[in-house]
Amino acid sequence: MVRHSTVLLFLFLLSISLWGQNIPSIGVPYVQNFSKSQYKAGNQNWSLDQDKEGLIYAANSNGLLIFDGTNWELYPIPHKEGVRSVRIAENGNIFVGGKAEFGYFKKQKNRLKYHSLTHLVPSEMLQNDEIWKILFLDNAIIFQSFSKFYRYSNENITIHYGDGEPFLFAHQVKNEVWIEKIPSGLQLWQNDKFYPLKPTLGNVLTMLPFEHETLVGTAKNGLFVLKDNRSITPWTLNPTINNLLKESQINNGIRIDEHTFALGTIKNGIFILDKTGKLLQHVHKRNGLQNNTVLSLSLDKQGNIWAGLDNGIDRIEINSPFYYHKDILGELGTVYAIKVFQGNIYLGTNQGLFVSPWSPNTSHHDLHFRFISNSQGQVWSLDILNNQLICGHNDGTFIIKGGSMERISEWTGGWQNMQLQAHPSFFIQGNYTGLALFEDQQGWKLKHKFEFPKESVLSLYPQNNQTFWATFSNSIKLMEFNPVKQEITELKNFLFEKDFPNIQRIVPIALQGNIIFSTDKGLFHYDNVLGKFSTYTELDKTLGSFVNATHIKPILSNSYIFTNQGRFAYIEFRQDKLTIDSMTFNPLQDMVIRGYEHVETIDDKLLFALDNGFAVYDSHFKEKVSIHRPLIKGLLNLSSLSTDSLLYLDPDRPIPFNQNNIRIAFSSPWYTNTPLRYQYILEGYQKEWSLPTEVPYTDFTNLSWGTYTFKVHAITTNGQISDISELRFTILAPFYLRWPALICYILIIGLAIVLIRRRVIEKIKHNQIQLRQRLRLRQEELLRREAEQNEKKLMALKNEQLQQELELKNRELANAAANIVYKNELLNNLNQEVQNVKDKEGNKLSNDQLQKVKKLIDDARSDERDWDIFERSFNESHENFFKKLKQDYPNLSPNDLKLCAYLRLNMSSKDIASLLNITTRGVEIRRYRLRKKFDIPTEKNLTEFLLEQ
Repeated sequence: MVRHSTVLLFLFLLSISLWGQNIPSIGVPYVQNFSKSQYKAGNQNWSLDQDKEGLIYAANSNGLLIFDGTNWELYPIPHKEGVRSVRIAENGNIFVGGKAEFGYFKKQKNRLKYHSLTHLVPSEMLQNDEIWKILFLDNAIIFQSFSKFYRYSNENITIHYGDGEPFLFAHQVKNEVWIEKIPSGLQLWQNDKFYPLKPTLGNVLTMLPFEHETLVGTAKNGLFVLKDNRSITPWTLNPTINNLLKESQINNGIRIDEHTFALGTIKNGIFILDKTGKLLQHVHKRNGLQNNTVLSLSLDKQGNIWAGLDNGIDRIEINSPFYYHKDILGELGTVYAIKVFQGNIYLGTNQGLFVSPWSPNTSHHDLHFRFISNSQGQVWSLDILNNQLICGHNDGTFIIKGGSMERISEWTGGWQNMQLQAHPSFFIQGNYTGLALFEDQQGWKLKHKFEFPKESVLSLYPQNNQTFWATFSNSIKLMEFNPVKQEITELKNFLFEKDFPNIQRIVPIALQGNIIFSTDKGLFHYDNVLGKFSTYTELDKTLGSFVNATHIKPILSNSYIFTNQGRFAYIEFRQDKLTIDSMTFNPLQDMVIRGYEHVETIDDKLLFALDNGFAVYDSHFKEKVSIHRPLIKGLLNLSSLSTDSLLYLDPDRPIPFNQNNIRIAFSSPWYTNTPLRYQYILEGYQKEWSLPTEVPYTDFTNLSWGTYTFKVHAITTNGQISDISELRFTILAPFYLRWPALICYILIIGLAIVLIRRRVIEKIKHNQIQLRQRLRLRQEELLRREAEQNEKKLMALKNEQLQQELELKNRELANAAANIVYKNELLNNLNQEVQNVKDKEGNKLSNDQLQKVKKLIDDARSDERDWDIFERSFNESHENFFKKLKQDYPNLSPNDLKLCAYLRLNMSSKDIASLLNITTRGVEIRRYRLRKKFDIPTEKNLTEFLLEQ
């Protein structure tokens, strides 16, 4: 049982340190530089630490620097002096020390607030003191300056001196504090007493505890080993490295794991070694560091080394499958081909061919590439054919022998060399001007340059034992090689324009034992029976953009590297299932030449050609680092982005409605060269999670009032998902929808109802009054109309009565006139008869008698009484007819008036003559005179005129 437990413990310890042991020696880790122009603070960074959330803290010469994986933030301390030391406590407080100042920062709502502790110390004690180290010991915190210790515990500070000697630096080893006193050397501080180490050891700048011993690094005397029994001996595992460390001047160090450690130096960057003394890595200014003076080192939770430099901060990504050999000085150029052959590694570049010794144990610092004479110019390909290294060059084709090269063809531009499996003694080359045949005659020789085709051949791929495919700029041909006649025949020719519309390129590739043709429009396969191409759609959905791969490199029997436009993907087929990983290779995307990507397999590693060297990929690397949940940095008012000062919103307080356009910023302390992706959802606004994105913020505009919960998680390249971070916030309703406004609305509505009710009542009353008035007016109108109608009826009756009376009067007048006429006629007849009367004797009457009788008759005829009666009656029926005529025509005579009256009664001239006792001719004459007096037109009738008067 004990043995079983021991094995499990060993396996556990092995697993947690596995990646440390696997730090490769080929290439150097990726180094991410952060210059002072990026973090916007001072040059020097004296101390580094990381908190539980993954944030990086740096003691900078301008203050405390914080990095969340995306943004840097600077917090100065009082007096704006620089910070010399920083340590994170278990409770999250960030303790800092500087010039005459020490204390701690405490997080408050995603911001830091500083709490100074110097008020617990007399001010004169702090003069000229600088806090260089902060140690956590039991329940106390030690602030160390060069002159004293400040021990902070239970809100009190006690001061400890070095018995009259100044200090150098304090170091914590497990639960012990070691401090160097000058000149006494390294001593153990225990129970407020100092215990010297014998023999004396000085200039101690780092102490790295391992299981049974502690590695001690000194400035100029190299490494020493401190045993548990407190004996100290020089480190002798690698004297060469120890001498190099002495020259470089150790300044600090960190333990990476139980087997590996790193040392920062003053002059020569960072050395990474294992416990056997093997130099695993040496990172310096020539291969990535900004500065060779390393002021501080720290190891983060992802296994990255952070280096605080004399000018900047660098992150060294040692926990990565990628390591790099970069041509910082530009001596190699852009790499197009890589090949390991007979103990050497060859790089074909745009400047020529370079070679360096190579073995499975080769480390980066063992690689010293030298230029092969006469190879200047563009190298296109390197192939091992029949155990000979063939170089396709812009100036021809060469055989490489160690560090020299021999030309075997002057035909320019050896793009690709292809060997047919059934005829290994030949290889066919595609070059700038067509095809060439080479034969192995105890060494490769140019056998034949074919006259056809006379154009650049871009790629070659075998179809079977004698046929092969050749691609050109606008076509692909199926060709056959006859080894006996040493001839090449064209079997099929497929033109892009005719057979592959809208396709710009085509490349034959092998995939799971089949020949597949990759184009910029997807995959095709060739039907040997039908002799034509058809689309190959089985992998379209799974491969995504890599369905347009420009090259496929077989790795194992079921795994491949796909290449497309500078991007790479690791494709693996397992039990008819395909897995694809492209995110892991994203760091290479901006380092390669698109269209000329090259991958080489060496042992269990992949080498990728870069524009300034090559990258080494460990295919067995498994990233096991857990990912921190994202940090939600806060809410930002979007409108403030266009101003000089950003407006952050407090999520703990309701947000005003007029600030409902917000940006939510988040980040994840994920420190690798492969970026994280984020997914988020705003509950209350969105129903589904967003698509993965690398952008560490999101904007929401015109949010409605209410309460929202923002959730976000991070996703690594291998699909690992972090825990979810949440932020809850509330947007206030607009002022017109809040309780005070609602109360006002209720009051206003109530008042409005009262006013409206009153207004309605008043209106009803007013309407009733108006209705009564209208009814009264209507009644009055009806009565008026009725009265008018009655009056009209009465008037009609009166008029009818008057008309009747008038007609009666007119009849009476007519009768009177007729009587007068009759009387006059009777008198006329009597007068005539009197003339004929005789006496008894028969004698006529005497003249006197006749005259008397005639006089009586004439008097009777001219009697005006009849006229007076007639005139009176006429005036009664014709309303002052004579009076009106007299007024209008004053020159009318009485006889004229009589004539007018008779004419109005429409009497005949004969009757008028009788009435006037004149002749009919006399009447006509009078009528004529009367027309003249009235000035009546000729066409107007006199009687009608008088009827109108």
